[in-house]
Amino acid sequence: MKTLRAIALMWLLAGCRFFGSEEPGKQAVARVGNYFLYASNLQGLVPEGSDLEDSIEITKAYIDNWVRRHLILMEAESQLSAEQKDVSQKLEEYRQSLLQYRIENEVIAPLMDTLVDADLVLTYYKANKSQLALRRPLLMARFIKLDRDAPRLDFAKSLMRGRRPRDFKELEEYCFQYAAQFQLVDTSWMYVDEVMRGTPNEIFQAFDFNNKGVVQERTDSLYRYVLLVRDYKAVGEVPPLAFEAENIRSLILLQRRQEFIERYYKDLYKRSLEEKKYEIFTP
Repeated sequence: MKTLRAIALMWLLAGCRFFGSEEPGKQAVARVGNYFLYASNLQGLVPEGSDLEDSIEITKAYIDNWVRRHLILMEAESQLSAEQKDVSQKLEEYRQSLLQYRIENEVIAPLMDTLVDADLVLTYYKANKSQLALRRPLLMARFIKLDRDAPRLDFAKSLMRGRRPRDFKELEEYCFQYAAQFQLVDTSWMYVDEVMRGTPNEIFQAFDFNNKGVVQERTDSLYRYVLLVRDYKAVGEVPPLAFEAENIRSLILLQRRQEFIERYYKDLYKRSLEEKKYEIFTP
């Protein structure tokens, strides 16, 4: 009811009248050529609780959009040839592709075994090392970016070398107080540019990533950059298995999925032939 009141008021304010309805008993609110938009099409358009002004704006925007879309549609009908307007084949091809996509994802794929054990991952890793060469270097490291005047720098450096849980906690508390940026977890591999994101190139290049276990410090006009490298892998080297394991699992599952779907279709083809569900006519 509120929608209809909004429509009525909108047309009254605009000095317009409703179009005559093409269908008996229906009140048309807009027309583009032979296309009609009826008041009944707008039921439920306005959310409950909307005031009259909002109702008018929502309804007007919907009608304007409907008019634009149908003007384009009418223009296409008048400008395109019959062949260009015949989209039935394209629609059928899209429908078939969509149905195939859905059966593969919602029916066939769930039947597949998704367990990939560690031995299979290791076998793939050993057989494909040449294809896994790094394009970006990797680090296991701790990195802190501090204001130049940050206090107790020697204390922070000693904590970076520490391996006790208490050392890590104290270092983390220090970083929360004084660091503009930090990465303290040095037990997982990360790309160097992720560990040291935002670091100026001249500082980045000044570090020796092969100097492992040593706290290195570099400085510019604003910050101190402190780095402790636990391990490093350069571009072109083979990444550690731990870093690639999840990607390898995904690749194995993708390959398994493709093979599983192909087998499913082959079995379908064979079964359908036996059950005489299809035949091929020869001239």
